[in-house]
Amino acid sequence: MRKKEYFILIFICVCTLSCVAQPVSKCYSDVYNLHFSISTNSSIEYPWMENTAYLGCAVPYLIEESGRRLLAKKYFKGFQSDRLRTEIEQRIVLPNNNEKEGQVIFESKGENLENIFIILDGINSEEKYIFSDTVKVTSGHLLNKVLKKIPLIGVNLLNIRIRTEGKFNKEAYIAYSKLDIMIGNKNINEYPLILPKLPTNKNINFIPLNTDYEFGEIDIMKNGKIIAIGESVHGNSSVRNLAYRLIMESVKKRGYKLVLWEMPMEMSLVYNRYVTDSKFMLDSIETAFIDIQSLNFINELRLHNFSKTAKEKVCLLGIDYNSTWKADQNSAMDIFDFIMHLNKKQKIYEVNMLLSLLMEKDWNKAIDYLKAHKTKIRNLLTEDEVECILHILTLSLKMGTERVNRFVGRDSVMFVNTKFLLEHFSVPVDMKSIVYAHNVHINPVSTFPAVHCDPFGMYMKKQYSNDYIPLLILIGKGSATVYDWQYNKKEKDLQHPPFGSIELFLNQQESNVCYFPMSTFFNKIVLSRYKGDKHTIQEFYPYNLYQRYKGMFFIKEEYENENIKKEIKSVDEIRATLSIRNKRRLKFLESINDHQ
Repeated sequence: MRKKEYFILIFICVCTLSCVAQPVSKCYSDVYNLHFSISTNSSIEYPWMENTAYLGCAVPYLIEESGRRLLAKKYFKGFQSDRLRTEIEQRIVLPNNNEKEGQVIFESKGENLENIFIILDGINSEEKYIFSDTVKVTSGHLLNKVLKKIPLIGVNLLNIRIRTEGKFNKEAYIAYSKLDIMIGNKNINEYPLILPKLPTNKNINFIPLNTDYEFGEIDIMKNGKIIAIGESVHGNSSVRNLAYRLIMESVKKRGYKLVLWEMPMEMSLVYNRYVTDSKFMLDSIETAFIDIQSLNFINELRLHNFSKTAKEKVCLLGIDYNSTWKADQNSAMDIFDFIMHLNKKQKIYEVNMLLSLLMEKDWNKAIDYLKAHKTKIRNLLTEDEVECILHILTLSLKMGTERVNRFVGRDSVMFVNTKFLLEHFSVPVDMKSIVYAHNVHINPVSTFPAVHCDPFGMYMKKQYSNDYIPLLILIGKGSATVYDWQYNKKEKDLQHPPFGSIELFLNQQESNVCYFPMSTFFNKIVLSRYKGDKHTIQEFYPYNLYQRYKGMFFIKEEYENENIKKEIKSVDEIRATLSIRNKRRLKFLESINDHQ
């Protein structure tokens, strides 16, 4: 099967599994796709979510079984992975019941499979775990069932993950047939379907924000030491604009000295140098990888720092790391690009030697060399830059080369990076920093519905307690610039908030931009929007926002900003830029070797 055919299959399955239905009478199996339907005429509310950490380890496939078409995931030799690896996830809002016990029944078949696990989590209305259990499944060429009893007392949500691993270097597949859930002695489909909802006639306190988005009346932001702003939608200009305005007010009026954002630390070094060094200029490659709003934001920070002393300047650094490990895309290459830019004129010998080592597979040599030649290298790099490079290279090396582990470990890396930056750049007595990332990362409860792991916010809450304040930005109507299935960036309209969602509830306020202090009224499961950088038709999922955040900003409707150009580059344009960057690296490396 050719690569093009893989993408066609992916597109077919995404389309068939992501159809959003109009409100009609449905059962649980239809709404949550418990029969793993791939029929083009089916209407499904909640498609199974695939763990994107396993992207490239298998492709969607069709398996025929007794006249039925089963959804399957198949691995072929030659993939970037050495075996089939996949995980799909579903979270079900259980019906009201008085039963003490239930049962999960899973049916599947497969070939050349090493392990199949069903991970079951029972969660209450506050998103706290009541139970967790793992079932090992035996699967062969014939359909096979596995049954598992589950406790139901206090359980409002049932989270199900089906994780599969094939045999090493063997073509393999897993085909999903159906999943039944018993509530007591009754099938879940015998219960009336229940989805979370909020009443529309409840009035709550809110603070309208003016056009400058000043938050003088928002006490929690005035007094916070580590504020984390979490966007529910990546790629929305109004959400991003609000976040940047809040950051700038924190910097200008509240004395925040450290701004942290969801960018690899190694990639952020060049932008931090730009905002703190008035003589440094970005080149066309460095500006090509950020959107115009972010470029305007860093220019505003640069202007703010212009008349400040070194100690007064605000730093802008990333908390993430490069989650891939390829020859032309990894932590060392981002550091290479940054140092190469700085050393074009000075051509310091020790710096060039470090650049040569960064191109090699063994990063330990680069780390040891940097430690041994700090004095000479600090003629080019600041002490802070040297420490950041040593930190992120060492951490990235520790995380290993396997893509899945690096991707799943992102949130823990975000915490380690943030703790390092807070301790290195902030005065502990007066620690005032602001973080900007997606809301699945900053909350202390769960990364659902993204890649399953302990969220960055959970680590931060344990480490900094009440000094850590996660805040949420929601939007009712607008669009987002996201990747489609071919990895082209597209402008996609956001879904209208469904009945009972938090967005529809907040939409009844008159002001277009408001802040809502979190109250116990929200201490329940509600539907709210999640949209990452990939386009999916499904956007609303069940959460307890009271447990996740300390307050909410809400944008009723996207507003036009004439100063913002929506520049969307095609895959070919991006590839051309990457090609230019790689050629520039090789040319610079050749010049180093010629002068040795």
